[in-house]
Amino acid sequence: MLTYGCGVGDVFRALADETRRDILDLLRRRDGRTLVDLTEHFPKMTRFGVASHLRVLEEAELITIVRAGREKHHHLNAVPLQEIAARWLSDFSAHQARALLALRNHLEGSSMSDSVYRIRIRCTAEALWRALTDNDTPRPWMWGGTIRSGWAVGDRYAMSGGGVDLIVGEVLEADRPRRLRLTFDPRWDDTVSAEQPGTLEYEIRVLDDGVCELIVTIAGLDGASAASVAEDTPEIYSSLKSYLETGAAL
Repeated sequence: MLTYGCGVGDVFRALADETRRDILDLLRRRDGRTLVDLTEHFPKMTRFGVASHLRVLEEAELITIVRAGREKHHHLNAVPLQEIAARWLSDFSAHQARALLALRNHLEGSSMSDSVYRIRIRCTAEALWRALTDNDTPRPWMWGGTIRSGWAVGDRYAMSGGGVDLIVGEVLEADRPRRLRLTFDPRWDDTVSAEQPGTLEYEIRVLDDGVCELIVTIAGLDGASAASVAEDTPEIYSSLKSYLETGAAL
């Protein structure tokens, strides 16, 4: 049975409030905002009031907080919304919804600061690491593609599908089974190939009761690359969660 990182009711309760929806919209437009920055957008509310709303969003796992010195940066985490969509939408309706979102992102244009996704998976850290790094093993949670590297710092890697390298890069940091940091250079079409590469980081934290938390951070992308990553990333790692917990990808 698929587990959920937080109560579904927590997500709906968080979304029921207009101010919290406005906060998520602000983070969608520019991710990684601080409390001071967010408070400036709510002149009738104290910093304590905004912080209370942020706490509700964090408890529902709709945002992820990253510390940078004394500051805390708040990042939108779309994974719980993707899990809800996977639970209640048919394959057809979910596909239609993704297509509309892709069209909207294309028409509006997209840029990307650091994006942080957090998902809890009932598995061991080693099983999660293997799913992310096993060489030449088809990944049903990522459209059946494969990945290949030596996984030592400085090694090159390639994510491939249909005999074509879709994403390439270099291993920047590898600490099995805790952290993997890579450059991220999309190559799936001419448009993204012409854009600047970014970075992809996996952090695996072991929690209680046989659960691991996977934190995915993607940074430095812009344009079509950023739009594609924003659309596909929550679905990819929700599918990974399903694959590791049930044996079947979404």
